[in-house]
Amino acid sequence: MSISLTRCSRVSVTRPAVRSARLPRLWEGRVQTLLLLLALLALVVPMAAAGVPAGGVSAQALGQLLREQSAWLAEQSDDPAPELPGVGFERQPALQQRCFPDFREPLGVRIKGAYDPREARIYLDAALDLATRLDQSYLLHELVHHFQVHRVRFREAEPHDEASEEARSDGARPGVPPAGAEARSRGRLEGEAYRLQLRWLEHVGVADPLEALGLDDRTLQIIERSLR
Repeated sequence: MSISLTRCSRVSVTRPAVRSARLPRLWEGRVQTLLLLLALLALVVPMAAAGVPAGGVSAQALGQLLREQSAWLAEQSDDPAPELPGVGFERQPALQQRCFPDFREPLGVRIKGAYDPREARIYLDAALDLATRLDQSYLLHELVHHFQVHRVRFREAEPHDEASEEARSDGARPGVPPAGAEARSRGRLEGEAYRLQLRWLEHVGVADPLEALGLDDRTLQIIERSLR
């Protein structure tokens, strides 16, 4: 940070000449004090900001939340919990470009998060406050996508026999789609993520999860039936 001292040179001095020689030294001392205070402020402000990272919680608290949500999701599934993903924070322009790279103009919606399966990393809106249950649910939503990707990989790595293949093709495991089905239906993936997000919000005591997310049953059904 720089400070222009041009105005100081325009000060009109009407005191006797014998005292005028002391005025520049007086101003010089004040300017030096001001510069020192500004330098200290420039150091203190970033240090204070570093204590409250993006997301409003410490890295330790974020890791604990991620582990708790992963354990909860594992209880909702027959599949083992995968290794925890990385988590990063991005501002809206970067998030929108990540999700909709073909759109150059700002979108009229706010993206809360995204999951990159190639990086095994979740990206959240830097404006989220992960000290609140609602914003925590967006982390869980993206964590569901992490589970979905690893569920496909886990099942593809399983040894198969004719009986198990027949059971899968007949849908013998209620609520569990056949291996590879996730890759063919983004609507089903997104619908599952939203429903688990709603279930988790209810689990942690949110009175009306649908209202909290700004959803209704019809919108949720449209999402689930989407072929995109």
